[in-house]
Amino acid sequence: MPVLCWGSSSRIAADLCSCTSSPSRNGSSRILKSFPGSRLALQNTSVGGRIIECGRLIATSAYSGRPSESPEDRFERRLRESAAVESRVVNVDSEDEFLQVLEDAGENLLVVEVQSEQVCETGLEEPEPELQWKLDVEKAHAQQMAKCTAVKHVIQRTARECPDVCFVSIQSDGSSQKEALLRKLGVEVLPTLQFYRDGKLLWEHKGVVQMEAGVGEGVMYYGDAAAGGVHPSTVVADITSRAKLDDFLSSSSDPKVLQVLNVALTSAGPCIKVFPAVVALSRSFQGFANFGRLLGDQNGETRELLKELNIIEVPTFIFFRAGREVGRHVGSSRGDLIGQILQQQESMGLSPPPPPVTARAKPRSRAAAKRR
Repeated sequence: MPVLCWGSSSRIAADLCSCTSSPSRNGSSRILKSFPGSRLALQNTSVGGRIIECGRLIATSAYSGRPSESPEDRFERRLRESAAVESRVVNVDSEDEFLQVLEDAGENLLVVEVQSEQVCETGLEEPEPELQWKLDVEKAHAQQMAKCTAVKHVIQRTARECPDVCFVSIQSDGSSQKEALLRKLGVEVLPTLQFYRDGKLLWEHKGVVQMEAGVGEGVMYYGDAAAGGVHPSTVVADITSRAKLDDFLSSSSDPKVLQVLNVALTSAGPCIKVFPAVVALSRSFQGFANFGRLLGDQNGETRELLKELNIIEVPTFIFFRAGREVGRHVGSSRGDLIGQILQQQESMGLSPPPPPVTARAKPRSRAAAKRR
């Protein structure tokens, strides 16, 4: 996917990446060399002194009840928390406002949600089913719109959990001003989800299908944030240079610990989809397997590492023991990745660590307790 760059008077847009990708059949993306493309530049102007503290508010507490709260207190607290979350999702109505938010976000991840109150498209290419009865049409439309409403709620919850990420909402209403903004953003499907950093479009998800999952996956992949205050970089090493790759490979001399290097690209959908599994495995397999991630199109050194490691498709997972390569796996299937890791360790006679022990549920009654 070509990268869209935004230029402004106060920031020089990043250059187009020298690597991009195209989807292949096995859930991976084949690496292609990109060519200089057209760049979409917009005039940056002020917004009447408006100050947008995008992504700088403190996350609100969880919505769960508190033992000492009365129902009235809990209701008031939830209203305050909802207002705080709403304040983190900035509504944008014009090109100038969008450019201001884009500039204010800076290095922080900016998530843009474009929706409509009347239209909710799947984003799939197959034609919509033909419905003969008016009631069926109305019911199908209501069900589809409910999916878009669910996405909006997911974004609000994500805004609460991820204070370092900026969130923007653009509501398509058919006005000439909004339509002009959507054309500048290249939005053709409603809803569309876009991810920006440093004025550059990183990735977009078109259509409501799988968009709820796409919100969390994109924030985790690009924003180093997840629900519960988890930061993936604390469990998956970021490999941004040859020196960091050497550090990762030398971090364990124990051949029983499998070192898993996830080689990915910034804008490759399959890499984004599998990354939550990488984070989950890195947390569950501590002492059993260590994980690192190399974004091959991040800078000049990482592009050279792509060539050095002979990467043809992404995501590619390279397995090492004590710094020596022992195998590879290509593809975005989470199940296949887990199977490959377990197979690698079984070849050494090793079993995965047991799952964490959870508290047992209390028996429902004395009779149930006696039966135990």
